[in-house]
Amino acid sequence: MIEFQKLSNFFFPFIEVDFRYVGNFYYDLHIHTTASDSFIKPEFFKSFLNKKRYLFSITDHNDIRGAIRVRELGVNNVPGIEIGCKDGFEMLIYFKKIEDLEEFYRKEVEPYKNLKRMAKTYRSIYEYLNILDQWECHKSIPHICGMAQKKFINNKEYIYDILKKVDSLETYNHGLPSVRNLSARELRKKYGLCATFGSDAHILREVISFYKYSNMDLARNEKIIDYLYKIGSLSGIGQKHFFYMIKSLI
Repeated sequence: MIEFQKLSNFFFPFIEVDFRYVGNFYYDLHIHTTASDSFIKPEFFKSFLNKKRYLFSITDHNDIRGAIRVRELGVNNVPGIEIGCKDGFEMLIYFKKIEDLEEFYRKEVEPYKNLKRMAKTYRSIYEYLNILDQWECHKSIPHICGMAQKKFINNKEYIYDILKKVDSLETYNHGLPSVRNLSARELRKKYGLCATFGSDAHILREVISFYKYSNMDLARNEKIIDYLYKIGSLSGIGQKHFFYMIKSLI
């Protein structure tokens, strides 16, 4: 289900391999921390990734503090961010160098952040695509066939144009049912794109679940329990958005 073979060679230099643990891997290109709307502290990954082969990117919503923190802890991660546009469209952006991520954030994201909506800025996706032409980066559309407002394939009239301007589609998002990930895979094939994949985790249980799934060690009943935990965590994430809005008004 996870299209490892369709990963762009852009990411190959970031794969960490210890051949003593070559069968024990964690490839996650979409994960959140407490820097945005997650309950996962960056410090968790220092121990979690120990003795694993991994490819890893923290992609917080319009924020880079989590990515910087894990780098400070000595964890090799693909410098990444999930930008949100003014209409709610989101895109994962990966850079070769942490310095490029920091400069991009400082110049093109931070001044345009919506202080009331954590996952939005005051810029359109076309503005960001034009800006990103100047950077060595990799662009991927996450959860293109997702739920509710995240279902870009139905909710964004310009989506078919954007598909021609990105490098990858996220063809496996651990928070989505299989049928939706399969639909994303078919779109990837149709447009000749590469693939990204990730947990889109906001709580620790989702990290562990994705790790088990990737290593073919996730029981079917565990997946059902994961969905129940996901539903339970939504209220907490909603509260975090609310507190973010209140904080911006103080």
